[in-house]
Amino acid sequence: MGHPLINENKRVRNSINIDNKICIVTGSNMSGKTTLLRTVGINLLLAYAGTAVCAKKMTCSVMDICTSMRVVDDLSEGISTFYAELLRIKMIIDHSRKKKPMIFLIDEVFRGTNSLDRVTGARNVLLNLDKDWVIGMISTHDFELCNLEKSRGGRIVNYHFIETYTNNEIKFDYVLRRGQCKTRNAKYLMKMVGIELLDE
Repeated sequence: MGHPLINENKRVRNSINIDNKICIVTGSNMSGKTTLLRTVGINLLLAYAGTAVCAKKMTCSVMDICTSMRVVDDLSEGISTFYAELLRIKMIIDHSRKKKPMIFLIDEVFRGTNSLDRVTGARNVLLNLDKDWVIGMISTHDFELCNLEKSRGGRIVNYHFIETYTNNEIKFDYVLRRGQCKTRNAKYLMKMVGIELLDE
């Protein structure tokens, strides 16, 4: 499966099976997490519309699609980015209580709050959505969430993207792999744009 809006010469296709699963996707900045979630969502919409999908083969059932991907604040209503995301996540959890087949796509959950609250909140979101009729994908930088794979009996699985470094350049292959990400690139990117790291 690939993203239909990415030039065919640059498009990287990945295979994934989300059957009866919740996928936690980790990876460094710019490694492909958000693009993967959008790829799944767009191809589902294309399939439901009865048109061609950007995939060699795709099998899907009819499900409601619930997303939290490009959440923004609303100054006129006094709603911060974090609060807007909370409202969006609540909508997804409320929808899951209808016991209808659904898929959720949540990108970098709770990025608008501190790391401790983010991990605690994200963990509770996943536990709320761990229902037989719900599948989904969540991207995160918080590796602590990957521990859920061991405790949820195969329902929650880890996937990741990686990067490599050659001649002071960062390279991404955008290939999805099983397991938890082991790399981080924030400090490297800071150096690349010229921010001095004074605490090293």
